[in-house]
Amino acid sequence: MITAALALLPLQGMAQDLPARIKDAGVLTLATNPNDAPITYKDPATNTLTGVDIKLGEAIAARLGLKVVWEEIAFAQILPSLQTERLDMVMAGVGDTKARQEVADFIDYMQSGAQFYVAHERAAEFAEVSICGKKVGASRFATWPDAVAAWSTTNCESKGLTAIEVIGSEGSADARTQMKTEDRRGCAGAGNSALFQSA
Repeated sequence: MITAALALLPLQGMAQDLPARIKDAGVLTLATNPNDAPITYKDPATNTLTGVDIKLGEAIAARLGLKVVWEEIAFAQILPSLQTERLDMVMAGVGDTKARQEVADFIDYMQSGAQFYVAHERAAEFAEVSICGKKVGASRFATWPDAVAAWSTTNCESKGLTAIEVIGSEGSADARTQMKTEDRRGCAGAGNSALFQSA
């Protein structure tokens, strides 16, 4: 199980305890990576940010009496942007790992499990656990490439089966797109919040 977490710099949650730079500005700058419906994504009809994390971020800001400014940010830039105080808080599927705890505080408010998925028209090729020897997309910025490789070692190579080939992606949306391309059509994929969910 991977924990999706709200990563933030030290912030007590009480308006009177807010850092001066946030309190004086009256703004809470929140970051998201909107490729994880229904958690955080863009409404295709309006092109506006929506989802569980968006609503939660807005509710937190409202409780603190602050205006929200959303920043869409690449996953790889999330922690560096927190460290430089470009952001106040992140609302995205960021796995709570020991390495990340060195640079950010986490509030774990949701758990998601790892899962593979394949294109519907090729489902028969993946009966039971036949993912061995297949290509799997995984966000190169997340913990999933290592997790997929470890799964492959235990469930494929140790049984004499061909290893899974991990294909780096920019996130779950990119992994899904790769599944549809001619050379990878229907391959299992893993991403921030799709197959091998969260980050």
